[in-house]
Amino acid sequence: MLAIQGISQAVLALLLAAGPGGAAKGGAAELERGEKLFKAGDLAGALQAFDNVGKTDAKDARAPYLRGVVLEKKNDLAGAEKAYREAIARDGHFGPAHNNLGAILLGRNDLPGAEKELLAATASDAKNASAAFNLGLLREEQKQPREAAVAYRKSLQISPNDGTCHANLCSVLRKVGDLDGAIAECRQAVRLMPESAVVLTNLGLLLSDKKQFDEARDELRLATQKDAKFAPAWTGLGRVELRRKQAVAAVEALAKAAKLEPKDSGVAADFCRALVEKDMRAKAAEEECRRAVALDAKNGLAHYELVKIQVARGDCAGAKAEMGKLGAIESAKGPAKAQAEEIVKTCVPGKAVKPTADAKGGKR
Repeated sequence: MLAIQGISQAVLALLLAAGPGGAAKGGAAELERGEKLFKAGDLAGALQAFDNVGKTDAKDARAPYLRGVVLEKKNDLAGAEKAYREAIARDGHFGPAHNNLGAILLGRNDLPGAEKELLAATASDAKNASAAFNLGLLREEQKQPREAAVAYRKSLQISPNDGTCHANLCSVLRKVGDLDGAIAECRQAVRLMPESAVVLTNLGLLLSDKKQFDEARDELRLATQKDAKFAPAWTGLGRVELRRKQAVAAVEALAKAAKLEPKDSGVAADFCRALVEKDMRAKAAEEECRRAVALDAKNGLAHYELVKIQVARGDCAGAKAEMGKLGAIESAKGPAKAQAEEIVKTCVPGKAVKPTADAKGGKR
């Protein structure tokens, strides 16, 4: 099963015209000038303007905060972190600085530090949608999908038209088994980001989970049209076509996925399976299955398909050899192994037959 991809990005809170404390008249003018320079793309000029305010007004937290925003834009994360910490030292309740500092710490996987700052950001400003969103990202990193969902929902209460947040909420709801809720959130994400191949793919995968294969196919086809180089869309489409018993369409989709992801054993195994469904005696089917095994010797699905191929050719010794390899793979034990054993029993040396069992397990 493909994993839904959350669109993970820390959102910067840029409050150029607001903040705690009141700068002196000259400082306010300089902040406004810095804002205009920033919007015009003159980062050096904006940085100088904000530095001027910081030097003349040691109490206004906005100057170091805005300096941090500019430095982050320049990809100077160390400088930005220092600036945000200075803003917090000036005003410990300045939520935007806590949020942006938390985002930087989250980006370098300092989860305890990020949690401290993001909780401070949400406590300082209950209407800070960015902080709630970033807290959701943190909870996902902490493997707490239910808590992540709470944070994303809080962010959406403040900013209901955030397509990225709807997409991430979709992802975590799927993880906790709420498929209907996940589909609803993905539909919202598609409405807000109709050109995103990622959210269209996610919606298609969810519909496939619900066994709504025709609608899943339509969404996945649309995803491939939006981005022909997005491999997960082609992989998902190929798998759905297999569920729809459309082997030719599955081969076409998975051939494109395999071309985009030539080193992905899972994609190779899916392509192998599609080729087997189309014509298991074709040379290309065995070649793709063996390519999948070469990429990952423990790919249970590929070994299972090779069992079918050998039985179909009447190569009982070859089938038993593949059966032995499949049986040694822990993840393939259970239904896949049992079905493979039943297929091997139908093998007649030198006589071509068509195996009737199909895999339900094995490494994907």
